[in-house]
Amino acid sequence: MKLLHTGDLHLGKTLHETPLIDDQKSMLEQLIAELARDDYAALLIAGDIYDRTIPGADAVELFSSFLGNLRTRFPDLAVCFIPGNHDSAQRLGFADTILKTRNIHVVSDPEQSFHPLIITGKTGERTALFLLPFLAAGTLSPEKLKEENGEAADAQQTTRIAHAATEPKAGEFDFGSKDDDASRTRSDSGAGNDEHQALMSQGELAAEASRRFSRVLSTPEMKQVPTVLVAHLYTQGGLQSDSERAFLGTAERVSPELFRDFSYVALGHLHRPQKAAERMYYAGSPLAYSFDEAGDRKAFLKVEIDCAAPGFPATVTQIPVKPDRAVVRLSGAFEDFYSKTTHDRHAADYLEITLTDEGMVANPMNLLRPKFPWLLSIRQGQCASGAQGSNGDGDAGRAEPAAAEAKRDPAADFDAFQIMLRGEADQQKSGLFRTLLKEASDEA
Repeated sequence: MKLLHTGDLHLGKTLHETPLIDDQKSMLEQLIAELARDDYAALLIAGDIYDRTIPGADAVELFSSFLGNLRTRFPDLAVCFIPGNHDSAQRLGFADTILKTRNIHVVSDPEQSFHPLIITGKTGERTALFLLPFLAAGTLSPEKLKEENGEAADAQQTTRIAHAATEPKAGEFDFGSKDDDASRTRSDSGAGNDEHQALMSQGELAAEASRRFSRVLSTPEMKQVPTVLVAHLYTQGGLQSDSERAFLGTAERVSPELFRDFSYVALGHLHRPQKAAERMYYAGSPLAYSFDEAGDRKAFLKVEIDCAAPGFPATVTQIPVKPDRAVVRLSGAFEDFYSKTTHDRHAADYLEITLTDEGMVANPMNLLRPKFPWLLSIRQGQCASGAQGSNGDGDAGRAEPAAAEAKRDPAADFDAFQIMLRGEADQQKSGLFRTLLKEASDEA
């Protein structure tokens, strides 16, 4: 059985205030083209559908159109997705009952994650899918406590098989292990757990989910079919990039060992494609969403599970994604970019340029933009290091960067930034910045 695994779409994302909606539309068209090339039984999207809990209208319209195209082009394809830490679980789960009748499955409440969805292939092969959304604080309570309160379903109900409303036809490489707002650690899934019983940390939540999954997977029905988990987790050993939002208050990583009993685990959250453990993969984001990801190979994952072989082995293949514009980091002297043709081939790419000139170049963004219209960021590397070394603190500054950082004057930095961009500081803007800085300091 063939499954297509992706995640971290981040629809509505901007890169240095530049909208990426057209790039994302092109990426989704490539996803549809891949689904047309092979006989996939299901599409798995492992969270972070949107970049914001309240996505913009253009992002919502794009995803809605995408789902409509999938249903028109591939009526038998099971479409499965979950909310990530960037999504609102309640909003993403809107109309889930209606969507299920169209073979589109979204699980927004972790309490519903332990009832598998069974998909059946053209030749009768079957696979059980489990969908585990991002585990926000308070979204699960220990089952023992719930049973004591008379709230838990009986064991038969817990391990029941939730068949799809319509049964779809069915549908090794080594990746190398190598933003914005703080995420909400409160649940918006509507779960009404008692605050004294609800689990708060990622470790506790993942351990509770693992206990429940283990019980379900131990049933005779589940031992006869491959089992696949779709989850949005930060696993131990995973490598981050700059575009993943930090978890505030629940920053610990979870052990991949908690979910080792599944035939395959389709992970989301980390943007670099990588193997988290045996049979556990991050597909990564299908586009680069920070300059830290420049040069990363972006891909969808084709997962082929042998439903007849002992142990249900899975083969994972990378399907490259070709972006409309590459995200590129370049460095060199200002003249290399301004008057020479050395880097002209990158004129259509999203660029971050680090200038290596010894002196400060005034207003480089405006000077280079006519030649590189998608230039989004400029760093003046030598100047920055020179300024750092000119504070008279030499070795102490290098040994104690935090102390040196504490001595910096944000207002002076703001003036220097204006001079870098426009050649002079606007006194009105500088005054406003100082006023806002004082207000922020007073509130802190």
